[in-house]
Amino acid sequence: MEMDQFFSVLAKSDSVESIDTAFFEYVEQRNFKQEIQQLIDKQDYELLGRVRNDGIVLYEDKQWRMLLTLDALTTDPNVAVTFSSESLYSVISNHRYVLHAYPEDDEGIQVADEKNTITTRQLKILSSGFAYEFYQPEEKVVVALHNKSIKRPVCARYCGETGKKLAAYSGTHNLDRYKMFIGIMHQFGTAGSPFLEQLTKHPVNAIRWHALVELFKLDHERAKHILVSFLQDQCPTIRAQANATMAQLAEFERMNA
Repeated sequence: MEMDQFFSVLAKSDSVESIDTAFFEYVEQRNFKQEIQQLIDKQDYELLGRVRNDGIVLYEDKQWRMLLTLDALTTDPNVAVTFSSESLYSVISNHRYVLHAYPEDDEGIQVADEKNTITTRQLKILSSGFAYEFYQPEEKVVVALHNKSIKRPVCARYCGETGKKLAAYSGTHNLDRYKMFIGIMHQFGTAGSPFLEQLTKHPVNAIRWHALVELFKLDHERAKHILVSFLQDQCPTIRAQANATMAQLAEFERMNA
């Protein structure tokens, strides 16, 4: 597929599901190895596109960003992860992705007695319906196409043996933004307490805990009540932190009785 033809198709697409075949065909037909060699020979490092920290931007509009970049998607053993958006990856170096994709639903991921491992140069990542476990975390030169319009706010890590959720984290990378808001709120005294209390119920573990820490600065008794509920939190890290904090509070109260 010619470059202009591909970009014309891309401009009319809103999902990787409708563009995957065209994208993989385009990358296969374009000789990126030769173009990279020309870039090196000419020492013109923006020959292919604008250079950013995350790669060389080959194309970008309001919905799509296409990069030539290094990638080493990896997970811990027997851990599957979800992604905040959808992407396509086409490997142009002498490597392959090795992975297993687990179907995902509201209860967790579906595990089987035997994993059907996939080895491929052409990878499609979806933001819902699947969690992915990667093997062989070697760096690959890839052309990556990211859909900027899809943002899954909360992503999950799952146990590949039991299918149960291990943790949740911010898919939109807004943890720092929440921390900023939390920091601002405690400057307003008790007026910020309802906002912080609401955030202690946030699905992202780090946001829940950080909100509780700041709430202690404004409303000690209410924060202590929430801390007790954290002893039964679904996240083992939160439970451990809550137990340790309760022990510290008990010791502090004993010494100041």
